[in-house]
Amino acid sequence: MAGVLTVPPAAGGRVAIGVLTGMKVTVLRRSMSGPRAAGLAVATVCGGAGAVGTAMLGLADYATPEAGFGVLALAQLLWSLGWALGPLVTGGDATLRPAWFAMVPMRPRGLAVGLLGAAFVGVTPVLALVAFGGLLLYGARQGPAAALVAVPAVLLQLLFVVLLAKFTPQALGGVLRFRLGWELSALLVGLVMACLNSGWFAIGFLTRLGTGDWAAGAATAVRVLPSGWAVVAVDAVRRSDWPTAAAALAGLAAVCGLLLAAWAALLSRQLVRGGAGRPHRVAARPRARNRLLPDTPAGAVLAKELLLWRRDPRRARFLRTALWTGVFTGLLPLLDGYDQLLPWTGVVAAVFAGAFCVNLYGLDAGALWLTLVVPGAERADVRARQAAWLLVTAPVALLLTAVALPLAPGAVLPWVCAVLPAVLGAGAGLIPLMSVLAAAPSPDRPGGGPLDDLADESAEHVRAQGLAAFWLQLLAVLPAAGVVLAGTLLSSGPLRWAGVPAGLLTGALCAWGLGRAAGRRLEERGPELLDVLRKGLRRTPEAESSAGPEDAGPAAAGISRGRSAAVGLLTTGGILLIAPQGLVALALSLFAPSVRSWFLVLYLPRALGIPVAVAFALLGALCLRTAHRLSRPDRPDRPDHAGSPGHPDLPAPSAELGS
Repeated sequence: MAGVLTVPPAAGGRVAIGVLTGMKVTVLRRSMSGPRAAGLAVATVCGGAGAVGTAMLGLADYATPEAGFGVLALAQLLWSLGWALGPLVTGGDATLRPAWFAMVPMRPRGLAVGLLGAAFVGVTPVLALVAFGGLLLYGARQGPAAALVAVPAVLLQLLFVVLLAKFTPQALGGVLRFRLGWELSALLVGLVMACLNSGWFAIGFLTRLGTGDWAAGAATAVRVLPSGWAVVAVDAVRRSDWPTAAAALAGLAAVCGLLLAAWAALLSRQLVRGGAGRPHRVAARPRARNRLLPDTPAGAVLAKELLLWRRDPRRARFLRTALWTGVFTGLLPLLDGYDQLLPWTGVVAAVFAGAFCVNLYGLDAGALWLTLVVPGAERADVRARQAAWLLVTAPVALLLTAVALPLAPGAVLPWVCAVLPAVLGAGAGLIPLMSVLAAAPSPDRPGGGPLDDLADESAEHVRAQGLAAFWLQLLAVLPAAGVVLAGTLLSSGPLRWAGVPAGLLTGALCAWGLGRAAGRRLEERGPELLDVLRKGLRRTPEAESSAGPEDAGPAAAGISRGRSAAVGLLTTGGILLIAPQGLVALALSLFAPSVRSWFLVLYLPRALGIPVAVAFALLGALCLRTAHRLSRPDRPDRPDHAGSPGHPDLPAPSAELGS
């Protein structure tokens, strides 16, 4: 990098912006592979819908000016929180990592300015600009002066959120190496994930907060936050309060300057010191619980795994994130008076613990060779990892369930008791199996943090693994849930409670059967798995033998970028149709028909609710099936015109040979 990027040490921000922006454009153009194109298409559609909806708030009619101010300021606050907390979930923009420029002779402030300029290249800043354009529409309705002030207000608001997205992960990067930072990161990420799960239950609360009796109080609360100062400036012009408008714009510009200076200071510390944190102290003598473990290969692996779940920042973040996701998923609906998700907090935590930890062997990277060099240690290793995951996950899930069940109606008790063991058993079986089938390397870089793997080159692969594990865990609960449903429909108490042993049996079979398959796979393909973990996904033996010198992009897999984008859209649409608009809407129509929110089925007559929900689920399955077929690479139907299928350099078999 230092030999390619030639920037004088005293170069100004303008030169750095031009160089780094050009680098980012080139990298994005040449690395837009199939999964990236699909993800970009999905993000553009979903984000564009949210941005346009936010902008339309500027054209809405409100009962009072304070109500309009409260709604707009609240929308700006939500977008600012999304930009600040989003990198904690996605890992942020990893196109240009600051660590890559450690050997480049540039001042940290110049590097920060250049990276900030490059951050405006992409789809997300455009979507944010569209969303903040609602403030311009709001100002235009107030008069020409307010519209004129709204222009710099919108630009400053965009600069503010982009700086937040850069500063937040950089500031938390050093904190996350300590135990308090693990907890803070897990809490924030769990809150974001819970908002995606059940945040729509709070839509009614947010509407009342911005337009109802609380509008004045909400307006006062958001007025003091920097995210609302742009709205303060435009609203002050409406009241001809020019000093307040100027002060709000100047204050927002000052906050942006402070964020830039703080970010540059953090970059300087990372580039000089490498971001190394304080090393953890290792206990001098074994703990009592380790002496209770059997003196066997499985006992040794179990002791090692328990220590890793406690000391590894990445593993600790996975477990704590799953915990807070379950807690907030049950608590957020309480804002709108809906308490029926509270009993499911333990189940949600268990499901997400299985989805987050599915790349278990990938976290070890090259350390897998320690297992492979010991004859017959593969199956003991798999079983010990399963037991360790259950020991750290099951008590938390059971505790959350035990705390929340007394607050729930008695009819929910058989459901939760039947589903929870099935979820735990399926998670214990899927974690080692999916990891050995398609592991992704997650190296622990020197000076890196536990969020680095979210933006790693294999992050998309890991997210796909987690999504698959999520749905497979839900699929595993169908037998137990079916027994409880049959007992509910037949009004049979014993049949309802028969779902509990059905769930225990399903979980035990999943843990035993999938763990056995994982051990067998590790015995048969252990060296190949180790090669992937050491060299990366793009350097597997199969890929090296079939890929050419330009193995980049969707063409290498035989899939065009348009088809890849269509796969992403169909996959997202299929998931939305099956889960929220299909299964969740069906459950709500049966147990809580008064909760409508964004579920289309609940706005239909009750007689049509169940058929339409089933139709949505079937349509979603069709979308996923179509996406799967489109994702398969093209193959020639008649290979005789281009040579032998197995050996493309050999001529096709002649027709005379057959005669």
